[in-house]
Amino acid sequence: MLIKKPPIVVILGHIDHGKTTLLDCIRKSNISVTEAGGITQRIGAYEIDFKGEKMTFIDTPGHAAFDSLRKRGVNIADLAVLVIAADEGIKPQTQESINYLKSAKIPFVIALNKIDKKEADSSRVISQLVELDVLPEKFGGEIPLIEISALKGIGIEELLEILILIRDLNDLKVENEGFGEGYILETFKDAKRGILASGIVVKGKIKSGEYIITSDSFCKIKIFEDDRGKRIEIAEPSKPFLVGNFDKMPSVGDVFMVGDPLTLNEVRKRIELVSKTSLMDIFSPLDSQEKDALGLIIKADSVGSLEALAKIFGQIIKESAPKFKFIRVDIGSLTVDDIYLAKELKAILINFNLRIPKNIIEMIKDFNLRVFDANVIYQLEKDILEYLRMKKADENYLGGQLEVLAVFSETKSKKTIGGQVKEGMLKVGQKLFLQRDNQIIAQLKILSIEKNKVSSDEVKEGDICGLVVECPESVQVGDYLISNH
Repeated sequence: MLIKKPPIVVILGHIDHGKTTLLDCIRKSNISVTEAGGITQRIGAYEIDFKGEKMTFIDTPGHAAFDSLRKRGVNIADLAVLVIAADEGIKPQTQESINYLKSAKIPFVIALNKIDKKEADSSRVISQLVELDVLPEKFGGEIPLIEISALKGIGIEELLEILILIRDLNDLKVENEGFGEGYILETFKDAKRGILASGIVVKGKIKSGEYIITSDSFCKIKIFEDDRGKRIEIAEPSKPFLVGNFDKMPSVGDVFMVGDPLTLNEVRKRIELVSKTSLMDIFSPLDSQEKDALGLIIKADSVGSLEALAKIFGQIIKESAPKFKFIRVDIGSLTVDDIYLAKELKAILINFNLRIPKNIIEMIKDFNLRVFDANVIYQLEKDILEYLRMKKADENYLGGQLEVLAVFSETKSKKTIGGQVKEGMLKVGQKLFLQRDNQIIAQLKILSIEKNKVSSDEVKEGDICGLVVECPESVQVGDYLISNH
């Protein structure tokens, strides 16, 4: 039987423009408190009841790393809300979201948020939209624009009414009988409950005890919960749910259907023929085979997070040109095997949005391993870039020590001396300290080096050489020039 479809609405927009705050307000809950750093890090689907009408909202992250998640949300949705902060206007992810919406050709509403702020400038934002060929209704276009304050609850009811009106104008209907079909939104590994997936029904019904089948996995529904973690027995069109446990990890974004238990053996044979993409393949385009590549073992909470991490590492490679070797990529907490592998291969551990077990923390300390533990992706990016910067500084460090054997000439600022390099390496332009009787006398800089009466850029341990140094103090035979490291 065809019924009016409860609209599936995707919320898009730039980071910090108020998407999750809007959902909090709509849902009269506090989604954002449970999300690290106040940002959504994986797709969540949330159902509401507004004046007797059900609607499902898909909250997609605004950070640039999560573009694949945003695409997935748009592909599933019937309608969209594009959130733009009135005090900041169009940002990179705003423009990206507009491009997705135009490509998907789904109706959308602009929610001009944070109008309560004194910096809010609606006219400026509208001008920016017009430049992008997005014309609001109030200015002769076809796209509704609602001014809201998600924080103060201003304009929310009008926004929801517009969404229901757009559903009716587009005559969105759906079949609510028969075996259910839909999409896998996200996949998880739970230590106690096994492999779980969040999904959303697009037509038909799903009932507890039935079999959900994807292209590469299946499960008999035993765990069946709604978006608030409450046990359910049935899911109808547009209903978001959590289900488990699967025989293997389903592919994110995959279509699922409810299967007939009588044909399960045939389904299993079909599943065995399907080649499942390895999680390692997400990172394979970034993988380096060179011997000096930095080894990484990556563990995350979900496939979506791994996709986002791959995006971040791609950006790090573009900016800093490091070489990475992705030794292991998987979902779920760090294990003893991960630790021993990191120790053996001198690899760095990446732990994203997961709790590290106490025994693993102790092993990391005992083996003196480096681990990046984060639940906010841009903080992880910042930490890795800082580590790479420090690592490069260490590699470029020129340690060295030279004993002064002769002083040929001196002026107020320059001295010409002869000596022997006792350890390390010295280079032109290097800054050193003048040491006498184990006391630091002054700082100096090497202006030029001569080795075997030939100008040279550097000298190594054991070399006899002549130097011209910039030094404010007198140099004596028996002094040492030492590095500051």
